[in-house]
Amino acid sequence: MMSFATGGVRDMLDNWVRHVRMLKLPILVAAMDAEVIGRCNAERFDCYSCVQEQEKVPRYIRGDFSGFRALGVRKVDALLPILRRGVHVVLSDVDCVWLHDPNPMVRGLVAGYEDFAHADLIVSTDCHNPQSDYDSDGCFGDLLDKNTGVMAIRATPNGIASMAEWRVRLAMGLKDEQDQTTFMDLVDGNGRGHRWGMTPTTRAAFKVFARGFCGANAYVKGYASRITRAASHTPGSRRIYNVCLPNVTTDLRLGIFPITEVANGHTFFVQQLQTMSARWPMAVHATFQYGDMPDYAFGKRQRFRDWGMWLVDDEQYTSSTTADGGDVNYLVLEEDETPPPGVPWLGMADLHARGRQHLAHLERTRQRLAGGVALARALNRTVVLPHMWCYCDKYWHRLEECAVPNSVGAQPLPFICPMDHVVEPMNWHGDSSARVKRAAPGQQPRRADGPPAEGMPFRTRRWLTQLGAYPHVGLAAATLASTPVPAAAHTASSAALMTSQLLSLTRSGTDEARRGDSSAADLIKHEFVPGSDGPRLSLRPNQSDATLHAALRVYDHVRLLRVSMSDASALLGCVQGVGHRKDLRSLTSALFQHRWCYRPKEMAANWTNMQQWCVWGFADPDVPPVCPM
Repeated sequence: MMSFATGGVRDMLDNWVRHVRMLKLPILVAAMDAEVIGRCNAERFDCYSCVQEQEKVPRYIRGDFSGFRALGVRKVDALLPILRRGVHVVLSDVDCVWLHDPNPMVRGLVAGYEDFAHADLIVSTDCHNPQSDYDSDGCFGDLLDKNTGVMAIRATPNGIASMAEWRVRLAMGLKDEQDQTTFMDLVDGNGRGHRWGMTPTTRAAFKVFARGFCGANAYVKGYASRITRAASHTPGSRRIYNVCLPNVTTDLRLGIFPITEVANGHTFFVQQLQTMSARWPMAVHATFQYGDMPDYAFGKRQRFRDWGMWLVDDEQYTSSTTADGGDVNYLVLEEDETPPPGVPWLGMADLHARGRQHLAHLERTRQRLAGGVALARALNRTVVLPHMWCYCDKYWHRLEECAVPNSVGAQPLPFICPMDHVVEPMNWHGDSSARVKRAAPGQQPRRADGPPAEGMPFRTRRWLTQLGAYPHVGLAAATLASTPVPAAAHTASSAALMTSQLLSLTRSGTDEARRGDSSAADLIKHEFVPGSDGPRLSLRPNQSDATLHAALRVYDHVRLLRVSMSDASALLGCVQGVGHRKDLRSLTSALFQHRWCYRPKEMAANWTNMQQWCVWGFADPDVPPVCPM
């Protein structure tokens, strides 16, 4: 089991190693810098140095095409000597988690995959439809990428030759070419530099050469490769392909992992095929995701956290203690509105019907989330977000019936969507200047009521499932609710008077502050409701942030304070002071920055001008007004 890493993905590497160790499999890591060598020594797993001191590779190279391509070259450089020693390798990126041992499948010992025993190379795929994947033995003939993030390579002459040719193509790549695009050109039978380095004349000449090298029947669906069934086939097995790589080999035996066993990021985190089949895959690769930044892979980590596959969280995150040993308290937002059913697909009669529903639903969801964030900030509590529902997929290309084209028929709409489909995870960690000052990359802010640039500490819904291991957190719970006020008793002046009186108590010295706490506590109705988590704390709606903070201070020992999204927005009616509202506005604007690009596949084909795409952004949610004086 082999991977490669720089120090910029240290946490991902640690997570990868822990998953593979749980399977008791041998590990080899190609260390691309001194920091990874340090991790190898500290964690006692096998690695070997591929450090090139003269090269400066960015810490996290995703988004830097030249850096990403350079790392791809070094990846294959690290792989080839191992293969040439006769060692078979299962190579995966560090943003992959292994849940089952791949050896039985790769060795052809699993019923239905006997042919894999004869493959030189087995790769994963970006196919999204399990029926297509099954019917065509891996969507090989479709215009879909074979993903290079998970590969099983045998130390055969064909396996080694294909990897050596891939290395050459990576080294000469241009523009936005990287390991996956160059690999696809190789498998498709295209020449070196096919995308940017060959003219129409040289491409045509290479096709003539490829036809002669591969044979007269070398063209299938426009590819230069010969795509034929492998000579050796076990009835009932997933087939492998004999693929011609011009000027390399005429018979590379290529297999494709099923998406039900090696899940890509879309089939697992978006379509969630594992919930439909009630069976978890062998491996999950965090592709098709959003939210990563040069300083940290926020989006990928969050998705793994959401599904219980992130094994490297420290005690501060999991057991809810601050760096100085204090308690972290939480405001758990509960969704109390049932998501409406999705509208039917109307086709050309109204291509945007589903898109409009998606936008309308997310606008409302984001506003309700913002109300919860404002309340959490007022109480200085880490916010626990609810499940969020989407009515369309998020994609950087066209959508078909509001889903990624290859997933139509296997994509539920609506669906519980990842956080990065609704808001950007990295913004919740603060701006870049705040993030760089923290003790370790990827850390969240320590307080919910800090400067807006610090961001907002949060957990997602699935974090609650971990609390069985931390009963001192999970059992210290109460429910916060808004109790409607009779119309005759509720006026703006009475609310303002109550707020003014309370503030005067809480600002005037130690003894007076204690009396202020007592007066604030009198605003709360405390009762026990059978079957609920802890007591129910009821307050009148439309309170100020200062009032709520003072009223609930006596409940700081309650670690989990649950509140419905509707009550969260109803309770906080105003913010004390222009400055506080300005800070809340700045924070909300940062947290809820998000754009969604939607262009139905069924519309006109001309989408090359990005300005013509239908890019629908989301408005900044409203924040409560300043309290009256």
